[in-house]
Amino acid sequence: MIRYLVDFALRNKLIVLCVGVLIAVWGVYAFHTLPVEAYPDVADTWVQVITQWPGHAAEEVEQLITIPVEIPLNGVAHLTHLRSESLFGLSVVTLIFDDQADNLISRAQVLEKLSQVTLPPNVTAQLGPDYSPVGQIYFYMLKSSNPRYDLMELKALEDWELEKQLKSVPNVVEVVSFAGPRANTRCWWTPTSWSPTG
Repeated sequence: MIRYLVDFALRNKLIVLCVGVLIAVWGVYAFHTLPVEAYPDVADTWVQVITQWPGHAAEEVEQLITIPVEIPLNGVAHLTHLRSESLFGLSVVTLIFDDQADNLISRAQVLEKLSQVTLPPNVTAQLGPDYSPVGQIYFYMLKSSNPRYDLMELKALEDWELEKQLKSVPNVVEVVSFAGPRANTRCWWTPTSWSPTG
């Protein structure tokens, strides 16, 4: 078999050369168009529902926001896990879907179910940014040992300076901050695509 292939290649040099050039051109094209990710996204489809209710204890947030949000969301198609966290002034409900779920359809279904939820006045539940857990790349906390910078000063610095600078970075989807007497200022930063060289 190998002798036959070698004999054929020696007798038909032009055909072999043309096939080799075609394979090389196809390889260069594939190299430039193939989507290669530094960190492939192996995470499940997920949606977060984030609700802020400043000034209220975690127990109030749990009873009046988290549980009313969880109840209608239990019926979303392809849902495998529903997790929630209630903090001081903040409720986060995370829905994790199976492999058959489509990201956009899942987000639309969650929005549809959220319209049925009755929340306290002036409180609105919002979907978290459309990103993958693999894309969440940065957590930071603002602290100061200088007594001149209290929590309000740090929060103002976060809102008016740092958040604007981070959002100006290419491929950053969202910067979400949360502040309080225990947490100071905590934010996360999620890009649409990221690589170690980018």
